[in-house]
Amino acid sequence: TEESKDGPAAPRMGSGNMFDRIAFAYDSTNKWMSFGLDQHWRNSMVKDCLQLRPDDKVLDLATGTADVSILVGQQLRQLGAGTNAVLGVDPSNEMLRRGVVKVQDQHLEHVVRLVKGDAQDLREVQVIDAEGTLGDKSPGSREASVDKISMSFGIRNVPDRSKALSEMRRVLRPSEQSRVCILELSLPTGDTFLSNLARKFITEVVPFIGWVATMGSGGEEYEYLERSILRFPKPMDFAAELAAAGLPVQTITSFAYGAVNLYTAKPAL
Repeated sequence: TEESKDGPAAPRMGSGNMFDRIAFAYDSTNKWMSFGLDQHWRNSMVKDCLQLRPDDKVLDLATGTADVSILVGQQLRQLGAGTNAVLGVDPSNEMLRRGVVKVQDQHLEHVVRLVKGDAQDLREVQVIDAEGTLGDKSPGSREASVDKISMSFGIRNVPDRSKALSEMRRVLRPSEQSRVCILELSLPTGDTFLSNLARKFITEVVPFIGWVATMGSGGEEYEYLERSILRFPKPMDFAAELAAAGLPVQTITSFAYGAVNLYTAKPAL
C-alpha cells in the first residue's frame, strides 16, 4: 500500500477515499488522457471478451462511475435479461453516487445495481443511492453465483491482488462459458518509436493532465496513477498471477502500443 504525502490521516493512494477526491473530474480526465479511446477499450471488453448471454449474471468490479456496468446493462437489456443482471462494486462513495445518476439517466435501474464493496472480500456490500446515502450492510456475491466478471482500470489499485483474484475465482461459476475480463494499463516496452512515445506519455504527460483536469487539486492522485502503472506487472507476469488463482488466461489483447491490455481468462475446470 501507499501512504499519501499529506500524512497517515489522508486517503491511501488508490483507495476509495482517494477516488472520492477526484470523482468530479474522473470521466473527463479519462477521455483527455486516452484521446477519447477509453470507451472504445471498454466496448471491446464488453463485446469481444464477455460474450454476454441473456441469462448471464455479471459482476463489474471497480465499477467507478459505472461506464462498464452501463455498457453491459444496455447489451443485456437488448438480449432480454431479467432484473439485477449486473452488480457494480466499488469502494468509492462519490464515484458510485455519480454512477447511480448515470444508470438512472439510462433507465437501467432494473438491470444494474451499484454497491459499495471491496474486491478483496465480496461477501458483504452496501447499496448506495443518487444522494450518496449508504444502506445497511447486506450479503454480497455467493460462491459460484456469477457468470462473467469485468474489471477496467482497477486491479492495479487493489492492495492485495491475490485476494481479489481468489475472490473472482470463488464467485465465478465453474463453466466453459464463464469469463473474467480485465482491462488494465501497463508501461509500454518502448522498443518501437510509437511504443516509446506512449511510454513517455504515461510518465510525463498523464500527471500534468490530471493536475489540469482537477484544477490543481488532484496532482498527487495522478502522480500516483503514473507510479501504479510503473509498478504493475508486465502482461505475461500478470497472466501468471491469474493462472495461479485458477483463472488461466486465454488471450491478451494490447491497445495503444502496449499501454492498455485486455486479459481474457476462464476458470480452470
